[in-house]
Amino acid sequence: METSGVFSLERFESCINGEDFDEALALFGKFSERLARFPYMNLADLMSHGDARAFANRSESDEHFASRVCHALGSMLVNPRFTWTDVRLQSLQAQRSLIWSIAAATSPGHTDRFVRELLARRQGNADASTLSADTARRLSILYSPESRIDLDIARLWIADRSSALSLAIGIGGEQFGGSAIACARRIRLLEWLTGSIDKLNESPPLDLTSLWALYMHCTYTEGNRHAVKQGINGLVRLGLANFGLTDLDTTKPPPERERNARPLMLVVAESFNSGHSIVRTHSATLAAARRCFETVAFCAPRSIDDAGRRVFDRTIDLPEGANVLDQVRLIRDFAQTEHPSVLYMPSVGMSVLTIFLSNIRVAPLQIAALGHPATTHSDRIDYVSVEDDYVGDPACFSEKLMRLPKDGQPYIASSLLSAVPARTPVGKNHTDIAIAATPMKLNPSFFTACRAIVQRAEPQVHLHFIASGSNVFTLMHLNRVLSEYLPSGSFTIHGFLPYEEYAEQLANMDMFLSPFPFGNTNGIVDAFTVGLPGICKTGPEVFEHIDGAMFARASMPEWMVATTVDDYVEAAVRLANNRDEREALRAWMLETKVVQRFFEGRPEVFGEMALALLEQRDA
Repeated sequence: METSGVFSLERFESCINGEDFDEALALFGKFSERLARFPYMNLADLMSHGDARAFANRSESDEHFASRVCHALGSMLVNPRFTWTDVRLQSLQAQRSLIWSIAAATSPGHTDRFVRELLARRQGNADASTLSADTARRLSILYSPESRIDLDIARLWIADRSSALSLAIGIGGEQFGGSAIACARRIRLLEWLTGSIDKLNESPPLDLTSLWALYMHCTYTEGNRHAVKQGINGLVRLGLANFGLTDLDTTKPPPERERNARPLMLVVAESFNSGHSIVRTHSATLAAARRCFETVAFCAPRSIDDAGRRVFDRTIDLPEGANVLDQVRLIRDFAQTEHPSVLYMPSVGMSVLTIFLSNIRVAPLQIAALGHPATTHSDRIDYVSVEDDYVGDPACFSEKLMRLPKDGQPYIASSLLSAVPARTPVGKNHTDIAIAATPMKLNPSFFTACRAIVQRAEPQVHLHFIASGSNVFTLMHLNRVLSEYLPSGSFTIHGFLPYEEYAEQLANMDMFLSPFPFGNTNGIVDAFTVGLPGICKTGPEVFEHIDGAMFARASMPEWMVATTVDDYVEAAVRLANNRDEREALRAWMLETKVVQRFFEGRPEVFGEMALALLEQRDA
């Protein structure tokens, strides 16, 4: 149903109170679209002028807004006169993560008031442990990761399998793990999903975003984080087969190419605009690969600019608005006609498309790189391309490793920074510590380490969480969780900043902390660019081992790379307490330009090694 107006809180509430549920959902969809465009918008602008003026500050008005939206949605979902249609279910599933985020921004942090009401309902003369399918469906939207009610997923499964799977997929795929309770719940549900997701014996969920989010964000949890990908891959392959998208026969020799013609490498670039992280880490090797291969990149036109197009021999635009199955069909048809020798994806997991393509054979040799540094658990990916010093424990990969030398994938500096910003001298008696991390990298183990650092450091430290990839509700949720760990006044949360402002902010910090277990790559490059020293933690997974390898490449002191949480805290306290040591490190980093180590190397090695693997296969 279309709505002619824009979202206002009062109109949204009025629609729900008047039981015009379709109009309410349409309005909420418009609100979601506006939030995507303006993630830090002033929520008071969406309330009546009188309500907005009733609060002393923006924090109070934002929480008031979140509470009213949460109450309205909860009231709708417990209303017996709210009935399900396919459109309503799809709309609510698509917006469920936002609903949970809004609930997490309220004072309680959840919707348990309404969950209790649903759990108390009976289906006829059923016993207390029995839920109806209708109630299970409502719970799959209302029950949130931050709930303080221990909902038995097996009970939901008995009532309605699709609702149980939908809820578990949603919680498992949340971007920000949240509190210790929420993170523990996510780990339990990921374990349950690993043994249950393949029981959804049908095409992948209509809301592919939830499946993508599960695949992407399970990497940021603790425990057996990757196992669920096997079930996801099975669902994807089933869905592809249902639409006739099966493996190409790549065992037959391709038609003869022109003499001295380079073999074809098909590249799927999720995002390739100037300044994007993948451009910074992978464009040099892709440009150099043209010495060995003709490179053809598929990319959405809005996701690649002219500079990105110049990296490849050819680029082919993915049609705007096409669904993922149509995109896969386009690439498969191209491969069937053009016979590429190699499929190369700089990352797998940052889009639905790459997850699907990692489950179909379109080339004899299929390679994934670590733009999203994690194993795929797909037998259609033959190799992962990774620098030798980044590997960690090879057992963490399901694929064979194409181990580049440590200088085999040099990065490029961000094109968004015109000059290295200078530090503004400020007299202060505390230590400012930068933590530049998207919310998905933040977790209770890291928060506990931060608390220990705050407690032990002398002089006082102030933590600056620079949380890109967030919105106003994510920041409110993060603030609520941090307040459970850190003293009032010991931290500040910053949302996304334009790159030059972000670099300037880093330059005015005293040190940085790299999050764990999932660390930083470009964040370390950014910090070293402005001469900012920091602490990281290494480990067996590639996404944590990278940090230590980068510090070693830059010849940073070994004590700044921790192997345990205790060592991490100890090193951070040492750096926070010793101003002279920090300043000496900063001066040395800027004078010797340590960041240049990341930009030096042999980008041609990737193409040479890929060609050698291809020739070895054909021998």
